[in-house]
Amino acid sequence: MCEGIRAALRREFPEWTIIQARDTGRWWATRGPGPGELVQEGPSVAEADTPEGLRRLRELGFGGG
Repeated sequence: MCEGIRAALRREFPEWTIIQARDTGRWWATRGPGPGELVQEGPSVAEADTPEGLRRLRELGFGGG
């Protein structure tokens, strides 16, 4: 089940790496500068208790794609 949720989040946030912590169950989204970029614009890490929490972060500038 978690793999399906992770795959869906990856489709929604293609530039982000999606991680679920085994010990706490928290969800993380991280991204770094793209190829050839020294820095990036916008946030580079987000965390939430649930996958839905990560989706809500889009409102705060953690946009997908």
